[in-house]
Amino acid sequence: MEEFRAVLVVDAEKFSAYRDVELPDLHLEIRRVLAAACHASGLGATWRNARFVQSTGDGILAVLPHEAAAALVDPFPRRLQEALADGAPGLRARGLRLRLRVALHVGLVDDERADAPGISTAVIDVCRLLDSRPLRDALERSDPEVTFAAFMLSRVLFGDYVAGGRTGLRASQFTEVEARVKQYAELAYLYVPAPSTLRADGGVKAAEKRAAPAPPTSGTSISGITISGDGVQNGIGNTVGGDFRQEHR
Repeated sequence: MEEFRAVLVVDAEKFSAYRDVELPDLHLEIRRVLAAACHASGLGATWRNARFVQSTGDGILAVLPHEAAAALVDPFPRRLQEALADGAPGLRARGLRLRLRVALHVGLVDDERADAPGISTAVIDVCRLLDSRPLRDALERSDPEVTFAAFMLSRVLFGDYVAGGRTGLRASQFTEVEARVKQYAELAYLYVPAPSTLRADGGVKAAEKRAAPAPPTSGTSISGITISGDGVQNGIGNTVGGDFRQEHR
């Protein structure tokens, strides 16, 4: 049965640039900082009891109660930035770096259906927001030692909770952008808890640089479904392409 839910999806920047042996540790760090940020935002029990929290390989897709939406808008972004910043020195000592793109939305989701959990337009839309160019640029053009997370809010979430005055954030802290991924094109709202500008030298020492991964040719998968868009793909369940076709593997 579909219920109105808050939908959170995160993706690690340049995740596939690391060695295979390093990927599980990075994934566990993603889960750690999400849990820490939820706990610090008053959502600790909500996160622990969530019915739908699945790996996308380089990130996490979570469906949470609608009541969590206000805290996910504020203070969760600031708490996630803090958790990532706190963990950065330990990762850096091992030659690793973790920065996250995050998209937030609300909508109808069936998070209990065993054969196709989490398959809905709301989940597809939040994955489009995650893959949008403005959100990617927000990290790529920022100092990696300062900005550890960038957020994209859907128009409905921004309208209800930020413009509607239901959080401590003000509309002036967001940038209105167009999230365009293949057929998807919607206004959305970019928020960077710790904004910065990339230094002239690229913001990363030469010894720390790694080769950027080639553009992905296939999407991530959650329970076997891949959602593709504009050369980037996200997964939930079987396969949902840009035209929302579904192929069973």
